Amino acid sequence: MAESERRRGPWRRLRHFLRRRLSRRLIALAGLSAPRLYRSYMRLVFATSRVEVGDFPKVPALCVEHGGLVQLFLHEGLMILGYGYPHAGVRAWGLVSLGDAGEVLARVLAGCGHGVVRGGSSRRASRRNANVLDEMVELVSSRDDVVLGFAVDGTHGPAYRIKRGGLVVARECGVPVQLVRIWARRNLRLGSWDRFAIPLPFNEIHYHTAGPFPVPADADQEAGLERFRRFLEIALADLAAESHRAFEQAIPPKLAEVRRTEPPATVGVADGAA
Repeated sequence: MAESERRRGPWRRLRHFLRRRLSRRLIALAGLSAPRLYRSYMRLVFATSRVEVGDFPKVPALCVEHGGLVQLFLHEGLMILGYGYPHAGVRAWGLVSLGDAGEVLARVLAGCGHGVVRGGSSRRASRRNANVLDEMVELVSSRDDVVLGFAVDGTHGPAYRIKRGGLVVARECGVPVQLVRIWARRNLRLGSWDRFAIPLPFNEIHYHTAGPFPVPADADQEAGLERFRRFLEIALADLAAESHRAFEQAIPPKLAEVRRTEPPATVGVADGAA
């Protein structure tokens, strides 16, 4: 080993140690401050905006009627959803990863009155919870008022494309799926993969829903589950497009691409939507 490499070794270990310690302190600080900052900002947004909740306040009654509900929404709208739910009198349970960012998000959601199940999608095996499906099934089985919410294209995309996790949970819990969209006329869009939306004050906010859709009987087979996933993916894209049209906004190209996808011939749910 070269002399220069021997010298760098201890400094590299020291930098790694300090970076890890500082990161933990910053995460802890964010976990303490983020919930209060988030609620304060969103309270300002909703207090200064015209809000149309539509039928969303009926969600708790729908949940009791069906013994539970799985709701699917897009990752780009998480900022407004966390506060938008309790504003309309609805509390949900969210699946949040075990990583550092997940810890901050879990505290933000809990601060708004939501429940949290830890163990969402992650690229690191150490941050996955192998028992998360059993925990959610047990949660729904033990109560008749549980709304489980899933950002179906998170946490890494691709945007507007539904992953199967929420559908599998709905199937195993024996509850239907409802699609949700809460959207604002004026948003600050970030440069992230989903162009994450931050609603601005003095705004206009609309709630949109579709369903609930019962999980078809053939969803226990690969082909049936895939047909259901494609059906919901296009239906959620249509719901998002509806929210853009309501404010005369341009429909994002990636969203338009999903809507151009040929829908499955039959999925066994179209006539069962409530």
